[in-house]
Amino acid sequence: MRLHSLLACCVVSLAVLGTSCTQEDVIEEPAVASVEGDVLAFLDEVGGERVTGATVTVLEHPEMQVVTGEDAHFRFDGLRVGSDITLVVEHPNFRTTQTATLELGPNGIHPFSVQIVSKGIFTALSTLVPSPVEEDKCVIATTVARMGGSLYVHLRQGMPDVKVSLSPAPPAGSGPIYFDEDVLPAPDQPTTSKDGGVLFYNVPPGDYVMSAGRADTTFNQVRFQCRAGFIVNAGPPDGLLANVPDPDRGAGQQRPADDYSRSTDTLCETTAQCVNDDAGAVRYPAATLASCKAMFADTWSFVDQSCDTDEALRGAARALYTCRAQSCDAALGGDDVCVDEETAFSAAQDAYGACLASK
Repeated sequence: MRLHSLLACCVVSLAVLGTSCTQEDVIEEPAVASVEGDVLAFLDEVGGERVTGATVTVLEHPEMQVVTGEDAHFRFDGLRVGSDITLVVEHPNFRTTQTATLELGPNGIHPFSVQIVSKGIFTALSTLVPSPVEEDKCVIATTVARMGGSLYVHLRQGMPDVKVSLSPAPPAGSGPIYFDEDVLPAPDQPTTSKDGGVLFYNVPPGDYVMSAGRADTTFNQVRFQCRAGFIVNAGPPDGLLANVPDPDRGAGQQRPADDYSRSTDTLCETTAQCVNDDAGAVRYPAATLASCKAMFADTWSFVDQSCDTDEALRGAARALYTCRAQSCDAALGGDDVCVDEETAFSAAQDAYGACLASK
């Protein structure tokens, strides 16, 4: 309760009614929280140049608008807890992109990463789908992410072997189209690859809910507002998220530091140093580093400890992140780096998912 509200109540009561007032007489002001994150270029999220000069708007509050600076970071304060938040990003070199619609929790959303596609890459990818993209429809895309899926480090983020659907169902021929391991649309592929990417195209405007299915795995659902001519993209971890049925995307801010978060903090710090040293410039600024750490703090907070009593999942994750942080070659490497640790982490996620699905 705000003190000035109580004082105002008392002044009115004494002056007009001649009565006293109590806290029970005061209507509490709604709780508010913040949203902050980064605009990241598709395929260049970790080591590419930051997306400066992007206009970020809250769809539900069009008066709330910021333009990204050199760090490509944005922040919105004073948003009502429990309200819907959808972000829209415009930039002359990129296709206008809208995020999924997320409900704002009491801890806010940090980071709210927005993955946007350059006009050139969008045109190239459009040639790989079965029919032309229609401008009076929209494209809906997401990455089906495993726990720990992130745009801030150079790791595979997808959960493989997942089938994705939209409700209401879009017209036949609209998808889903899954991305292969080379991050290209593969119309004949039946499920996600370890990239995790999936899209629906030529979707009529309207409201949609995306769901996912995989054996012994639980998923959240994701809401999309399809608008004509837009790409609607839920980048990880703000899209479908494996074994996190109800993610609180600010819970990590309340989680105390421990050996697990230290392992991911170190990976974020190593990634930042390696990217900046390689570029000879600050391509991974302090704001991006803070977002990386916050994203992983949320990941650790998502763990249901009743299905990880022996800490097998957390231990396997820490081993993978520690391996990746040991050098720049490891931090920025491909699928041939830390293979044993990656295999162990995937197995631990499957066992954890089976426990969660059985509850």
